[in-house]
Amino acid sequence: ERLLETHPELRGRVVFWAFLQRSRQNVDAYRAYLGALVAAAARVNRRFQTGSWMPIRLEVGDNLYRAVAAYKAYDALLVNPIYDGMNLVAKEGALCNTRDGVLVLSENAGSYEELGPHALGINPFDIDQTAEALHGALTMPKRYRANRARQLRQIVRRNDIARWISNQLQDLNDLLDQ
Repeated sequence: ERLLETHPELRGRVVFWAFLQRSRQNVDAYRAYLGALVAAAARVNRRFQTGSWMPIRLEVGDNLYRAVAAYKAYDALLVNPIYDGMNLVAKEGALCNTRDGVLVLSENAGSYEELGPHALGINPFDIDQTAEALHGALTMPKRYRANRARQLRQIVRRNDIARWISNQLQDLNDLLDQ
């Protein structure tokens, strides 16, 4: 919403695809949160929709094929957890993308330490900063996009699951040796 408020030239030109998976729907707070997200998307769409263009496309459910298609096609990938562990979405997106998409990544994501130098870092609580980072990602010159995307792919390939497991086991061995 803030992106379209501050950059009206993007109206009718960008779409935010939000892929959500139902999580812990037996917990009232989680159901309420999902309901609030659906309501917010509907409100933004009502506010900005023109003709057949809707700024937000909300997909709720587990659809691997659609997720991979989105990874391949994004121009900007927003990964903005408040706090989390590794966050494989940022890594999967970097590997799958075929358009030199730009990663906009929360400083609180577990993968930020590793990927942050080649992403646009954001504070997940700062809406204005997030909107500006998205604008920066969407308007970034192609050569900078390509360089960032290449660096991200190299990092993810270099630090694969085998290396991660090896590091975890080494850390456990180091603890046992103390």
